[in-house]
Amino acid sequence: MTNNDRPTKNERRQHAREVARQRADAEKRRKRRNKWFLQGGIGLGIVAVAAIIAIVVVNVNSGGTTSAAGPKNMVTGGIQFTGGDGKITPVTTGAVSADGTPSPVATADSDGKVKVVEYVDWACPVCKQFEGAYADQITDFVKNGQATLEIHPVSILDRSYLGSRYASRAANAAMCVANYAPDKFLDVQTQFFEKQPEEGTKGLTNAEIADLVKAGGATGSDVSECLSNETYKGWVTKITNQVTSDPAVAGPQGFGTPTILVNGQRVSTLTDVVPTIEAAAE
Repeated sequence: MTNNDRPTKNERRQHAREVARQRADAEKRRKRRNKWFLQGGIGLGIVAVAAIIAIVVVNVNSGGTTSAAGPKNMVTGGIQFTGGDGKITPVTTGAVSADGTPSPVATADSDGKVKVVEYVDWACPVCKQFEGAYADQITDFVKNGQATLEIHPVSILDRSYLGSRYASRAANAAMCVANYAPDKFLDVQTQFFEKQPEEGTKGLTNAEIADLVKAGGATGSDVSECLSNETYKGWVTKITNQVTSDPAVAGPQGFGTPTILVNGQRVSTLTDVVPTIEAAAE
């Protein structure tokens, strides 16, 4: 490099200012996210209070159904993902029988990795907000080989959608995708959160749900039939009842979504999730 090729003093100063500005902007965005979560009262315990009521409604709406077969790739009750070299891959497993219960098996290729477990309701506004703020960071840990991810779809918010059972139908869609197109699960979940209907409405129709599943890349007659027949309706009720009655997951104030566990420990505040993963990965 010749002297003429080297940046001038002014150019170096301008570059330094631009780097500083970018860092400042990133810090402002981070603080806004944290402030939003804190001011909005989006601690896991706060959300749980309202969710306790939802548990009762789920039980009433379900008619007491507790026996149903689960989808493939959810033997733990959730769909698991592992990764490395910038890629993320679902872990394939068998299904849970109608009279069986989920088994907490280790995620494949999990040695030394941080285990992140999420319990989500695709109709949950707070889950949508959490997804928008932190999902990319969490999946980056998986893609980098630092963590595994396990997502448990549940249904606790039917009460918010005017008798349409939207939360349960969305959860059934999650099960259908896990069974027939697990590699599209995260993409479909993104579609559902981006197009999430407002509470106090009837939610999405079955046709609109099918459109979101297709937009996420899960296609085929098996998927369509699973959606239209609501194949995993019984499993949605069964697994939701099991999760909401598990004190290790629910915490002292009851169960709410999203609930996040890092290495088996429930994270009490959503803004602490990423720092907790970072600390565990060190």
